[in-house]
Formats: sequence, C-alpha cells, structure tokens
Amino acid sequence: MGRTISWGLLALLAIALSPSMKVEACSCQYSHPQTHFCQAEFVILARVMKHIPGDSYETAYRVKIHKKFKLSHEAERSLKDGLLYTASSDGMCGVSLQRGLTYVISGHVSDGKPRFNLCGLVMPWPKVSPRQRKGFRMLYHHNCVCSIQYTAWHNKGAALANGARKQCLWESTPGPQDCQEQHGLCMKGPAGCSWFPSVAYKNCIKEHQRKREEQWAREP
Repeated sequence: MGRTISWGLLALLAIALSPSMKVEACSCQYSHPQTHFCQAEFVILARVMKHIPGDSYETAYRVKIHKKFKLSHEAERSLKDGLLYTASSDGMCGVSLQRGLTYVISGHVSDGKPRFNLCGLVMPWPKVSPRQRKGFRMLYHHNCVCSIQYTAWHNKGAALANGARKQCLWESTPGPQDCQEQHGLCMKGPAGCSWFPSVAYKNCIKEHQRKREEQWAREP
C-alpha cells in the first residue's frame, strides 16, 4: 500500500483525545505498538551500521536487517539497499539512531524510499518486552482486524458501549496504560476484541491495582 508522507502535514498533526509526543513543530499521535504494526508498510529489526549525512531535509542510515516482521512488496524492493531515510531534524519528525544498536523500526515507502519518523516505531530491541516480541513475530499480524483506541480512564464505560466489540481500550493514566502497552495484545475472540490475559499482563494489572489502592489509602 503506497502512502506518501508529508512532513508538513505531520508537523501540523494534533489529536486532542490521544496522548502525543511533541518536539518543536513535530506532533504525533502516541499509538500502541500493535497499531503501529498494523498500519505500517514495513516493520523490521535492524542494526544501525552507519549514518549517511544528507541535506537540510533528509538523512539516511545504513542498516543490517536481522528480521523482517512485516513487508509490503514495495517496501521489500525499497529495502534491498539496506538504507532507511528520515527527516534531517526532529522538528520535521526526524529520528536520530545510535550506531551499533538494534531497533524495531516501522515505516512507509515514499518516492521509492523506505522512510521512518518519530510518529512510528523506533524501539531499542533490549527495551522490547517479551510480549511485544511475540506480537511483532506473529500475534499482531493475526489481530489487525481489531483496533486499539486510546481512552481517558474515566470515559471507559461510554467507550466500551460504543466500541461494537471491535476494539480494545488503551486506558490513560491512572488507568493501566503501561500494562496494556508493554504486555497487552488486542485479540479477536468469539465475543469480539479484548485484551488477551497473559500471565505478565495479569501480574502487571494486579501490581497496578495494588499501587492505586495504596495511593487511595494515603489520601485524606
């Protein structure tokens, strides 16, 4: 699926009901890793070999691809040279990678080049949780029929009522936002889409609830 990235459009992006990352003029919706995976043209595990300076608009990185989690036909062709392109400045959503590190990177193809930016996935592999690794390898792909909607924790009830069982709610803090990001897999079942209750997810939720109860107990 071809999709042209407009850096100016990305710079103006602002979504009021979602958490966002902002760096000067760059504004991005903060999305769940499963959402990034499902919307991307490519998701790869790659080691950064070299930074290749470009011009005032674009720079590139030479990478060694260790794993191709997801590739469109166009992305597969564009990645044959082992180059990834990003904007030259973080104000245009450009990303700085560290040589020698291995990242999970998602992106799209524009003008025949594989491009990535701050609005996609750029995750150092050591920081990717075991559940996320399973997601990238297989589980996210099989559950792209489900969507993940960021929801203010106090609006959970209304969002569930309007979701038609086709989405999982990613609850804002003080909801279990971190648990759902690190350990959550939105999976389709007989009753619709829901968070799959893995051991790590259940343990995180229990710890989250314990901390909230302790906080409530300290409040006057």
